[in-house]
Amino acid sequence: MWLPKPKTLADTGLSRELLHRLILRHIQEDGPQSLAALTNKLCLRGSIVDPLLQELKSLQLLEVRATGRAEDAIRYALTNKGQYEAQEVSARDGYIGPAPITLEEYSRLVMNQSLGERSVTRERLLEALDDLVVSDELIGTLGPALNSRRPLLIYGHAGTGKTYLCRRLNHIFEENILVPYAIAVQNTIIPVFDPQYHWRTELKDPEIDGRYLACRRPLVMAGGELQLDMLEVRFDRQSRQYSAPLQLKANNGVLLIDDLGRQAFAADELFNRWIVPMEERRDFLSLANGLHFDIPFEQILVFSTNLDPESIADEAFLRRLGYKIHLQAMPLELYKKIWHANLEKYRLIDAEQLFGFMVEELHMKSGKPLIACYPRDILGIARDIMHFNNQGNRPLTREILRQAWNMYCVH
Repeated sequence: MWLPKPKTLADTGLSRELLHRLILRHIQEDGPQSLAALTNKLCLRGSIVDPLLQELKSLQLLEVRATGRAEDAIRYALTNKGQYEAQEVSARDGYIGPAPITLEEYSRLVMNQSLGERSVTRERLLEALDDLVVSDELIGTLGPALNSRRPLLIYGHAGTGKTYLCRRLNHIFEENILVPYAIAVQNTIIPVFDPQYHWRTELKDPEIDGRYLACRRPLVMAGGELQLDMLEVRFDRQSRQYSAPLQLKANNGVLLIDDLGRQAFAADELFNRWIVPMEERRDFLSLANGLHFDIPFEQILVFSTNLDPESIADEAFLRRLGYKIHLQAMPLELYKKIWHANLEKYRLIDAEQLFGFMVEELHMKSGKPLIACYPRDILGIARDIMHFNNQGNRPLTREILRQAWNMYCVH
């Protein structure tokens, strides 16, 4: 869904006051500006920006300065009164960037880009996870779970590949989406685009509204560092900017809460915070000034834990999670695939065919399950040992493999 540039101020849905403030901030930050420079910075047409500049002139907040250069013969600078006003604005709101879109426009955008009826097929799921070794049973469970769009719990022993799997869920949905730089809740601007979560894609069309960026569907992940206030709109007094909650940044993508149960607060507090959004597909937020508003809650919500689910959530909440997927020890044939893949990754020569030794001598005698992390981690340590001893071109041996095992496992 590619949106054309608004042609009039009314098309933007934004107030004159908000755009006046944003123009003053840009000039305060970057010095005198031409009309062309401001239209680029605000990502609005000159036909919208020019009348706003004339209004600021009539309010004696801006003055015209001639440069003598044809390309930007006229520049707009702050008057003394304008400098004072810009400082007042800056003290309340530090945002500087493209003009925001309205909250109503953002809600429409998210719903139009919703995963909705976009079905996941077996073929598409296998293609998206082609770099992972996964069982047919897992594929057969994960596909319907993603199609349900209901919250999903993935649990199992540490090292079974839960996080590794979850990090790829947004790859399943290939199409680009639009992400706005910021949204306006009345006259308050909340930045939305976050390069940590939104990966830009190439989109070269001068007629597309520049207040949006084309991005891949986001994957927003939080683990043990998650704090409850990260799920609310926050105001940073140092930058004087609002920050969007994680679930807003994750809209139209995947929100992964990893290491569930290891946060600094009880899991029940998180569940209670999201009971209504999960049911109604809308989240209710508020600003520091007390203004309440709601946004779409349109993402695939995934919880991942290596704890017993019944120890961290009551039965009522577990029922609200549409699918519970248990990752367990791997069948021998899949474990062997991971073994050989990591031999190749670490460029190790297995002249003695040590897979049987790994399973029968190391796993079985220690009672350690066949889970995905062992070949990766043990062979990585073996490579480090061999490089330290200048044995990088020699075959892997039982002695080195056992030494790596003993260094990795707690006995």
